[in-house]
Amino acid sequence: MAEKIWEIKDPDSYTKSGRKKQATRETAQPAREEKDPAKAYSRSVFIWGAGQNYNGEYGKSLAFMLLMFALCLGAGLALFFRDALLLYLKTVRIPFADAFLAAEILLLCIFLFWLGNAGDAYHRAAKTRRTRFPGMPSRVYPCLGSLLLPGWGQFLNGQPLKGSIFSAFGALGLFSLVSVPAVLLAWPSLEARDSRLIIESLFTVSVVSAPLLPLLWLFSAYDALRVSLDDYKKEPLWERIKAANNRRRTKGLVRGVFPWLGRTFALALILAVSVIVVTRNFPAGYYVEGLASLRRELTKLGMLILPELITKLLALLPGK
Repeated sequence: MAEKIWEIKDPDSYTKSGRKKQATRETAQPAREEKDPAKAYSRSVFIWGAGQNYNGEYGKSLAFMLLMFALCLGAGLALFFRDALLLYLKTVRIPFADAFLAAEILLLCIFLFWLGNAGDAYHRAAKTRRTRFPGMPSRVYPCLGSLLLPGWGQFLNGQPLKGSIFSAFGALGLFSLVSVPAVLLAWPSLEARDSRLIIESLFTVSVVSAPLLPLLWLFSAYDALRVSLDDYKKEPLWERIKAANNRRRTKGLVRGVFPWLGRTFALALILAVSVIVVTRNFPAGYYVEGLASLRRELTKLGMLILPELITKLLALLPGK
């Protein structure tokens, strides 16, 4: 019996057809749209959930927007009907100090959630990208963003970790700016309870940290501007460490790794001279009278913690 022999004239046609089918399947899938994390973060800063809506998370976006609307409406109604609200608290026997402390905690949570929802929008948008987000090309917007809100410019530069740290301190700073005048206005109506002591502790922390807030804002803006002017600083930390090690081999330790030592020394010298000038023109005794007057006023209000701190500070100042 004669055997049949099959001859394949074009063996590559089989592999080509397989590749064509695979390519057809790949092209049939719609290309994933890459989102801009800077746009997502900025939108959620202005309106809760707007960044999530930009990312296509419509359910979460609606929930965040409704929450923002409910909080704004509640705050407006509480201010408009404040007398009726105080009367209701007395009717149900809820001390005003307890209610005020709850409002303080709620306010802090609102600020943290506000910036947290913007960070969530950023990270969700970053996950849609095939490559790492390199930051926006603008040299101006990051600095302006951090001047308005610490950490905003760092997110625009593609540095979410640094931006989250600045944002956390920014939320605490915003809480202090609102909490200090609110406590001073409400203090005469607060009952002598444990909650009032907690409120006074929060007030003391806010007052002590208040001088650091302008420095935080300025440093955040300066860092955002410095990074936006040098795209190399937007690279991941490990890549920058490897590049710094290569520069150390070629240029040496100081010129290759720490070229900013000269500028830092000059800045430190300027600050030292400024402190000397201020100290000579405004000696410690200049502040004693103001601090003593502040201590008397706070003591009249019935506060304990901050007047005690002022007393210890006055004991350290010469010329008291």
